[in-house]
Order: sequence, then C-alpha cells, then structure tokens
Amino acid sequence: MVASKGLTYQQALQNAALYLEQNDKSPQGAERLLLDRLGWTKTDLLMRFTETISDEEHKQYLSDLNEYIAGKPIQYIVGVEWFYGYPLKVTEATLIPRPETEELVQRALAALEGKGPQKVLDIGTGSGAIAIAMKKERPQDDVTAIDISESALAVAQENAKQLHAEIRFLKGNLLEPVQLETFDCIISNPPYIGEDEIHLMDKSVLEYEPHTALFAENNGLDLYEKMAFELPFYLKTDGCLFMEIGFKQGDKLLALYKQAFPDKTVTIEKDLSGLDRMLIVK
Repeated sequence: MVASKGLTYQQALQNAALYLEQNDKSPQGAERLLLDRLGWTKTDLLMRFTETISDEEHKQYLSDLNEYIAGKPIQYIVGVEWFYGYPLKVTEATLIPRPETEELVQRALAALEGKGPQKVLDIGTGSGAIAIAMKKERPQDDVTAIDISESALAVAQENAKQLHAEIRFLKGNLLEPVQLETFDCIISNPPYIGEDEIHLMDKSVLEYEPHTALFAENNGLDLYEKMAFELPFYLKTDGCLFMEIGFKQGDKLLALYKQAFPDKTVTIEKDLSGLDRMLIVK
C-alpha cells in the first residue's frame, strides 16, 4: 500500500480493499478493520470520506491489514465483535460470538415474551454474549453466568460493566456453582466440536480461538451427556432449556434429552443455514 501522505479515508479504504484482494482475503474486511479500530459507524466514515487520514491511523491500519492477511481473525485484531446489537470485547481467551448463537438467544427471548421476572442461567458464558443479550433485552430478569475460565470471566465481567448489564458471574465447571438453585430458563453454548470435525474448520479458528471452548470428547457430545441428567434438577417445572449443538448431533441429543425430560417437549431446530443447531426443551 502507498504511504499515507495526503490520503483521504476513502482512498485509504479503497487501497486497503485492493491490497486484501491481491492477498486472497475478502476486501470487505477493509471497512470492518477501519471502522472498528476508529470506533466509527458507516455514517461516520461517509461524513469524513474526504478528510485526510493521519500517519498514526494509517500505520495502525496497515498493521491491522497485515495481521488479517496473516490469518488472525478481525475480531481479535480490533478486540471487538457485535452480538445482538451490542459491542463486546473479545480476546483469545474467549470464543468469537457467532450469528448462530444470536438465533439461540432469539428463540429464548421469544419463549420468555410476556412473562414476568425470570431466573436465567448461561452455562459457559465466554465473552458474556448470551447473558448480556438476555439481560439487556429483559432487564427485569435475574441473570447468572458461569464459566470455568477465569480469563474468560474477566472479559465477560468487563463487557457487562461497559454495557451496564447487572449479571451474577460465577467461576466453576458446568452446574457446580449453582447447586440447589433452580431456573426458569437455562441457555448454553458448550464446546461441541469432535476431533473428527477438525478438518472442516477454518485455519484461523484452530490457530487463534481457545480450544477448550471449541472441542469436547466423545465426538463433541461429552458435556451434553454430563449435563443431561443433571439439568432436570436445575430447571423449574415450567422452565425452558436452549442449547446450541453441532450440526451432526441432532438425532443423538434428541433421544438423550427426551429420556432426560420425559414430561417435556424436546425439539431440534435448524439455523438460517438449514443445519441442526438448537436443542430446545419446553
């Protein structure tokens, strides 16, 4: 890319898009890197298109572009990902929140619509994405979030503070920190990728995202099996459960959770890509 001398933001963006294309990366990444680093909206950028980018900003932009070309996810470069309309800090201690998980939150919110204050539990909160979205959308609810990783919890707590979401964060494995408690709604996006699926994964995910939040034993089913017969003791009689699952796990988990919840309706629902992605118990 050319030096920043006299470059406008528009020219810098155009050069960056071409630079990415020449290096076999999506040119759309150029705008995302610029906006998130500057903390701008698209409107901000349009309003300042003809202004000159500073040397310092251009130097940072170049560095970000080169990291992206080298394979680092944009979210880890700029330290931000948007989830359900909220900006979340992400680090390599946390998974990058995905659109499929937004669908899970959407289903949970729909199930709670019109209900009074609820007790909500998020198991394996990571960046705090699910818990924060639930609390922001339903401020009246009492939300608890659990994670086994101290570093992930620190990120989640920072996100909650920044977004003014009052959430109880607990460190521990699965349901251990909330023994003897019951909840109206339990949501979880546990590690569900089996070793047999590693070859399907993007290189940047394998190199940068925390493996403990991605992979589970027994073809990715380990944590679902551990929780299956514990969850009924933590879910209120009229409560609901929402879990994100791997696209190959629907049939096995449907059978397992029907056995665990014989008096409830258990369904597997597809994401917008048409893949089995959600286990729902009502």
